Amino acid sequence: MLGAVAHIGITVSNMDQALRFYRDILGLKVLGDLVIAGDEADTLTREQGVKLRVVYLRSETALKGPPLELLHFVEPAGDGQRPYPRLTNPGITEVAFWVQDIEQTYTELRERGVKFFSPPQLFDLEGYGKAKAVYFWDPDGTTLELIQNI
Repeated sequence: MLGAVAHIGITVSNMDQALRFYRDILGLKVLGDLVIAGDEADTLTREQGVKLRVVYLRSETALKGPPLELLHFVEPAGDGQRPYPRLTNPGITEVAFWVQDIEQTYTELRERGVKFFSPPQLFDLEGYGKAKAVYFWDPDGTTLELIQNI
């Protein structure tokens, strides 16, 4: 019935701030930047008077897998509420990125001001082997993860 995941969407409060984070700090490449508006956008989102800026990004090393889709509702503006303020709440809780060297990536991102939950942690994941993982936040408080197979 379903095919592969097409993209992973994250609604952001400020696209310029989000791009500074995802493009400039995390190093993702912009694939496309467009504005969506009109009756179809209103119907799709179940909102009225929608003007939506959408930016697609992907790691230059990730030739496969879905791109990240950043959505900024220019109109109507969001109410500032975060639907998933804690990892323990139901819903999409994180977007994870594979890295080659988690310790180096962690150090570089901390030096760029990225806020982490903790240092990288080692796990023995049954069926997957050993991995190191660490959670961090984007500017809107969305949880992201770095993960490295060991």
